[in-house]
Amino acid sequence: MIKLANTHARLVDTLGRMIANGEIGKDGLLPREDDLVEQFGLSRTVVREATKTLQALGLVVTRPRIGSRIQPVARWRLLDPQVMQWVTRSVLTPGFIRDLLDLRAMIEPSAAAFAAERATAEQRQEIAAALDAMSAASTKASHVRADFAFHEAILRASHNALLMQLAPALHAVLEGSFRLSMHDKARIRASISVHREVAEAIIAGDSAAAQQAMNGLLQVARRDIEQQTEQDSRRKRAGRPAGAASADQLP
Repeated sequence: MIKLANTHARLVDTLGRMIANGEIGKDGLLPREDDLVEQFGLSRTVVREATKTLQALGLVVTRPRIGSRIQPVARWRLLDPQVMQWVTRSVLTPGFIRDLLDLRAMIEPSAAAFAAERATAEQRQEIAAALDAMSAASTKASHVRADFAFHEAILRASHNALLMQLAPALHAVLEGSFRLSMHDKARIRASISVHREVAEAIIAGDSAAAQQAMNGLLQVARRDIEQQTEQDSRRKRAGRPAGAASADQLP
């Protein structure tokens, strides 16, 4: 039973995660209202409002006498940060992994170029500070926090209102990318050098170099993710569990 003050938001989050993970809706339908009321111990009003929210987010479509049918992922509002988080925390398909990387490639090199042209002195310092935090990180968790800060500082420094609007969705995209690529301590350490190239170009005000460096960073990320995905696929074919992330402590 859900025991949080905002039961509506909690139910939406629970159902969204379950749909993304394939835990419910295997027959293409959301469980009936009566079943959800019984399963979660909530009122019909809460269940109906949660279903309406899922419909607004594109996950389901409700029809009289049919119920709520789960929609293909392509119809979901994927740039909504919550929806993106549900998807990136689920079992990602190779096609969606490609889409994540393609989205980053469309956004981040341009953002880096704009940041090189438009960043204030304070924003350049923020980017440098995030890079320093990545270098000083002693755990993967602290490295990831600094990595988020680095990429989000670049978006802010682009001074493009539309790009900055994408920051919450990009945060979820980055989370999915990091989850796929940060299984190996050597990869984590190696990524710092390519981040440094991006930072140095932005701080120097060289937009062409910043764009090129960010493209290089994303190529490294794509390679790491493809290698990890292939390793996991081989383990799965051999009947072994996918590779788990190594211990949090960094050397």
